Amino acid sequence: MASYMIKVAGEGAITKAHRTADVGPTSGSSVVYEILNVPEGVSLEDVIEAFRGFKPVEKTYEYDYAALKA
Repeated sequence: MASYMIKVAGEGAITKAHRTADVGPTSGSSVVYEILNVPEGVSLEDVIEAFRGFKPVEKTYEYDYAALKA
């Protein structure tokens, strides 16, 4: 299983975050999330697309991929 770091900008754009980025709010208006337990064969683009329809809980920055699909 893989994990991906994604960054959600204040205006809503979702992109790949640097692997060593700390999860949580950045110094700007972005928030970095870590998506864990991503099955083999699921791309970063698939993860970003799944995150678009997901409502993260405030102050929680790590999510299992299955939670995005629920």
